[in-house]
Order: sequence, then C-alpha cells, then structure tokens
Amino acid sequence: MSIFTFGREHEKKCEARYVRDKTQIPLLLSVVDSVHDLIEGHGTEAALADVIRIAFIEGGAGVWGNADKWLRKCSPDYPALQKLWLEFAVHPKAEVRFRVACLLNSVPASIFDALAHNLAADKSKKVSTMAAARIEEVTMQSAT
Repeated sequence: MSIFTFGREHEKKCEARYVRDKTQIPLLLSVVDSVHDLIEGHGTEAALADVIRIAFIEGGAGVWGNADKWLRKCSPDYPALQKLWLEFAVHPKAEVRFRVACLLNSVPASIFDALAHNLAADKSKKVSTMAAARIEEVTMQSAT
C-alpha cells in the first residue's frame, strides 16, 4: 500500500485548519479516520467511499476540496473509489457537478475522458463553463 500520511492525529489537526465552517470539521475528520482505518487494516473501501461521498456532497469550503484530495490520494491503491467521480458528475445538484468540473484537470485521464464531454454540455451554465475551462487547461498541457 502506498498511501502516505503523516499519521492520523497530525493529518486531522492539519485538515481542520482548512475548514471555514467549524461545525463541518467532523465531515473531513471522518475521511481522515476512514483512510487510516483502511491503512491499519480494520476499515473498508466501502466505508471510505461513504465518508468521501458525504464530505464531497455535503461539505462546504475546505471540506469537499480536501475530500477530493483524499479520494485522489487513495485511488491508486483502491481504484474502485474512482467510481465516485462518475457518481458526482451526474449528481442532481449542480453544485456537486460544479465541484467535479472544478477538479476535472486533476482527475485520472480515464475519468477525465469519461466526464469531460458531459460536463462541458451540462445544463448548468456554471458547470459547463468551468468544465470547458478545465478541458482547455488539460488540452494546453497536453500540447506542451
């Protein structure tokens, strides 16, 4: 397993600093706990997916972005977690789809390929505009 952390308590302390709404800190700390439970052999991939899902969908500033970080960090060892991107990209709330569009340039290439077209054509102008900007970024990076 190659998930690197600085330890459960240190990660929790650091993550809490990024959350504006302090009542939402537990959402992000649940992600950190689930990652470490998995690393320590007494957690499950499904449990981690559940807490990432909740943090990404329900979390505000600092929560959903760090949930994304843990999702990307854990996906190489647990590729089934990448299915969350597909789920988030078709979420009924435009805000959740927008979050995916914001991160489109950071997801694995296979996920980018699966999501880019649909997000660029999203019914929400905010989502489609963000997706188009991220697609352009990826295209420009590929050209260099």
